[in-house]
Amino acid sequence: MNKIKHFILAAILLTGAINFLSSCSNDKNDDLKSLIDYDVIQINGERYACYGYRNFITYATEWSLSDHKGSITLPCGNLSDDDAMFEYFYYIELEGNQNLKKGSKLENFSPSLSTINDWENYDYVSGSAIVKDKKDDEYITIKFDSFKFSNRTYSYVFDGTVQLLLDED
Repeated sequence: MNKIKHFILAAILLTGAINFLSSCSNDKNDDLKSLIDYDVIQINGERYACYGYRNFITYATEWSLSDHKGSITLPCGNLSDDDAMFEYFYYIELEGNQNLKKGSKLENFSPSLSTINDWENYDYVSGSAIVKDKKDDEYITIKFDSFKFSNRTYSYVFDGTVQLLLDED
């Protein structure tokens, strides 16, 4: 009879411990999720998290006020990965004869694309990307509408609106 009581007590304690540990684990994941804020962008029709301005750790889009050129940095990750942050990087290089401002169309800045995945260069083909909002040296909001790049072998098409950290000098 004592063995049965000890077995039942051990089972209850084990079940309680498992529930406690899983609830602690969920609390940590919820705390982490509250720090991770992102926009959703479609790339070739697939949805990705773009970890931009509102995320606690991100990479800045850089713009030179004197040279009128810079690089739009899109740090992305799979939406299905709770803890994934920067699995894919897309860099849209821009160069023009004026600075970016609200209403600027990226296609007017000779855009080209490179990715951290293959370091290939892709040329702009079609579509649009418009600066919807910009706060100097803080953030830039860009709306992509079928913004397409290709290198004749492979293409990337961007759709969606993202707010990115901006570093101007």
